[in-house]
Amino acid sequence: MIVGLTLAVLVLALAWALWCAVSAALGQAPTIRHRIGLLVLEAVALVQALVLVVGLFVEPARSGGAVLEIVGYLLATLVVLPIGAALAHGERTRYGSIVLAVAGVTLAVLSLRTGQVWTVTRAG
Repeated sequence: MIVGLTLAVLVLALAWALWCAVSAALGQAPTIRHRIGLLVLEAVALVQALVLVVGLFVEPARSGGAVLEIVGYLLATLVVLPIGAALAHGERTRYGSIVLAVAGVTLAVLSLRTGQVWTVTRAG
């Protein structure tokens, strides 16, 4: 289930980032549709974070350092899109779409890294 959620966030984030990048290449500022996509992506990232936090309590055999690293990545995954949205809101040109694309790629990398740490630090 963890791998599936990580893959879902990764694919959705990269698809959304590609959409934002294409919009930027076409000279378009972020639209309401981009923001709705951002909200859906944030909801999926939130579900992933909740599942992983519950998993940390169910499988408590990880070292303290691994738990801190996972929690740090989860916090970063939850703030990267709102920060990107705030920056894009202040830049109502095609560069706002670039900011959103960068936020999407960043979310994908954070999700991938969270999944890697989760898998490597699993007990047994």
